[in-house]
Amino acid sequence: MPDFACRIMNDSGTVEEKIVTAESKMDVYTQADDRGEMLLSVKEYKKSILSGGAIFKSGKKVKPAEVENFTIQLAIMFRSGIPLIGALEALEEQAETDTMRSVVKNLIKSVSAGRSLSQAMQDYPGVFSLLYTNMIKAGESAGVMEQILERLGSFIKHDQEVTRNVKSALRYPMIVTSALALAFTGAMIFIVPKFSTMFSSKGMDLPVPTMIMITASDFLINFWPIVLGGSVFGIFSLKSFAKTEKGRYSIDHFKLKVPIFKDIFLKTNIARFAHMLETLSKGGIQIIRALETVEQTVGNVVIGKEIATAREEVEKGVSLAEALGKSKFFPKMTVKMIAVGEKSGALDEMMANVASQYDAEVDAKIEGLSGAIEPIMTVVMGSMLLFMALGIFLPMWNMYGAVK
Repeated sequence: MPDFACRIMNDSGTVEEKIVTAESKMDVYTQADDRGEMLLSVKEYKKSILSGGAIFKSGKKVKPAEVENFTIQLAIMFRSGIPLIGALEALEEQAETDTMRSVVKNLIKSVSAGRSLSQAMQDYPGVFSLLYTNMIKAGESAGVMEQILERLGSFIKHDQEVTRNVKSALRYPMIVTSALALAFTGAMIFIVPKFSTMFSSKGMDLPVPTMIMITASDFLINFWPIVLGGSVFGIFSLKSFAKTEKGRYSIDHFKLKVPIFKDIFLKTNIARFAHMLETLSKGGIQIIRALETVEQTVGNVVIGKEIATAREEVEKGVSLAEALGKSKFFPKMTVKMIAVGEKSGALDEMMANVASQYDAEVDAKIEGLSGAIEPIMTVVMGSMLLFMALGIFLPMWNMYGAVK
């Protein structure tokens, strides 16, 4: 629904400006009448060019670490009894980047105009996720903003640690793969042509590996614009496909099937599901609404659809454990733990146990990731080197044999 900037006179005769969310201007007047307020003026609220996703279309993004710092510092200020506007003004001064400073500045403007903090944050989906804004809204409703912010800070911090650990584990394989690709390309461009000239001058029959290498080298040298253009086009097409609903589903489904990594992806998503459901449950959000938030923010479209299906079952009166038990991605042990939590009335505590269990398993998998990849990398590198060696030395051995 659109927002409207209004000038309102309340019962005490004080004129104030506020932002009202309504279906139409007529609805704004109706809401004012219901509250016993006099509406002096109303016009559609136009967001600043720095609000919403506008900043991010220019290529400037707020890093998750900045959101984590913002959340932790805001929680500390709430604990110290500092009013919201004062806390935001302090955070504006402490912002590390101009982008984050602009975000906080516009939050101050929106809150000063009468909007709640959660409503103001909804203008920045690229900074504050759906989970984040729903948690803030729950904190505002229950009057427990300090506790909610502390939980959000812990959640964001943990999420960043998992991401950093995965990137760290993949750094070595990616470096090796890149170096191997560059070395192979260099050999095709600079080394193989020299041997190709020598072999062709002898007029001898060449073995299959040599023929393949020479053909690949000639194609790379003569048609490099096509190779380069095709690579760029392929990357661009893949990124465009990944932005579509079908593309996201296909890629996320592939993540849950790819060898070595599938367990990491699956357990990371289930741990994230458990963390979010626990956080939302402790924030006082009802199970249906909590599942709606989790299904959109769990990080995997396939898992999200499974959660959405489970939510529909829960709406019909089925227990969460029974609904998730029909999914092929949620392990039976997890479902049993959820069932125990539902029966005992301590679902949030059980979800914390599930999250802790899968966090530990993900950490163990990540630690062993390099060890699992190294044998594969060794086989791949050895195969490529053997192929190149055979392609170069087999003809030379034939030449040596012919001379003898």
